[in-house]
Amino acid sequence: MSDLAKVWETPPVRCPVGSIGASYDPFDHHKMHETLARARSAEPVFYSAEIDYWVVTRYRDVIDILRDPDRFSAANANTPISPVPREALQILEEGGYALEGIQVNCDPPRHTRIRAAASQAMSMKRFVGMADEIRELVAADLERLRGKGRIDILHEFTYALPAKVIFLLLGIPDEDAARIKEWSTNRLLLSFSRPTREAQIDAARNLLKFWHYCVELVAKRIAEPGDDFSSDLLRLRGGDDGVLTINEINSAAFGLLFAGHETTTSQTTNALNALLGDRENWEAICRDPSLIPNAVEESLRLYGAVVNWRRRTKCDVEIAGVKIPAGSNLLISFTSANRDESQFEDADRFRLDRPNSRRHLTFGNGIHVCLGAPLARLEMKIMLEEMVKRYPRMRLAPGQTVDYQPAFAFRVPKALWVDLDA
Repeated sequence: MSDLAKVWETPPVRCPVGSIGASYDPFDHHKMHETLARARSAEPVFYSAEIDYWVVTRYRDVIDILRDPDRFSAANANTPISPVPREALQILEEGGYALEGIQVNCDPPRHTRIRAAASQAMSMKRFVGMADEIRELVAADLERLRGKGRIDILHEFTYALPAKVIFLLLGIPDEDAARIKEWSTNRLLLSFSRPTREAQIDAARNLLKFWHYCVELVAKRIAEPGDDFSSDLLRLRGGDDGVLTINEINSAAFGLLFAGHETTTSQTTNALNALLGDRENWEAICRDPSLIPNAVEESLRLYGAVVNWRRRTKCDVEIAGVKIPAGSNLLISFTSANRDESQFEDADRFRLDRPNSRRHLTFGNGIHVCLGAPLARLEMKIMLEEMVKRYPRMRLAPGQTVDYQPAFAFRVPKALWVDLDA
């Protein structure tokens, strides 16, 4: 059964009187931090009736959960927060949608087998070998902005570029970027937002197109192998379903095309918003680009594109003194853990000199830590290096409030207006 159709049976919950959960809005990226700060101090694990999840807020508790797959399952990581209507599920079933949970929403031993193959196809050596091509893509896109004044930097630059990088990894043409970005956004909103019934049905149609695009991509690599992610997985498979099945490779290609660029688009946009919002930090990286790697880590810590992730208890557990029964849904708050004062001094401040920025949890931790993290870091570093070189006087357009997609797991800005040469 598809994750989209999954309905979990969860134990009944009595929300504690006066619980912080009553004021927690997981979809409001402007206000959630105030609530989470109170929670870390007074109620580090609380129940949110809004989404029917227990929310875990402290760094130590979050990292312990991530490192304990024996007690905490990842099976609910991509399950829609709102039930998907039967009409949408029927479109997918009749259309041959067969996506399998193979990585982020998969537990050992299956996860161990699949990750072993995927990690060989997404090695650091491959990423480092892409650096020159990535820089060429970045430079070309930035040069196209010459002569423009006020632009939406998300629409004009950070939106498509990470997809082009993933296309290098998968060996597919740049002209497919627009539709793949649209399909990816559909998938994100279907699982992590509260779309209308009509929007869910429309998203299902697009999701089916996305799935068949990936199936056809793998079929082409079977016929004509190349130097790319899908071809590497097929070589590692060696015709043995015990290593990987064809549909697992289809699902891996889908997962990379979905997750491999959406978060990098959002993360780079969030980083620019943070750096340009504090002129001292922007000017510091313009004067000294060696500060850029730590600027990347601070943006990941303080304004991570991945805000929350999910786990499901396999047994009765106790977290921060709260007893939670088996079969309960947990929302582990990366964004709260990343601002935990016990781990990060002056935690709400963006500091280029922070010595432990890289200890953030935005890429996860444990057996499910993001395989693409080195590539995302490399992309962001190159993008910022090339931007400060060409547009050191860039500023945020005055008077704007950045709006975000209503997705509880991701911080996805809708636009970021800047003056390129203020």
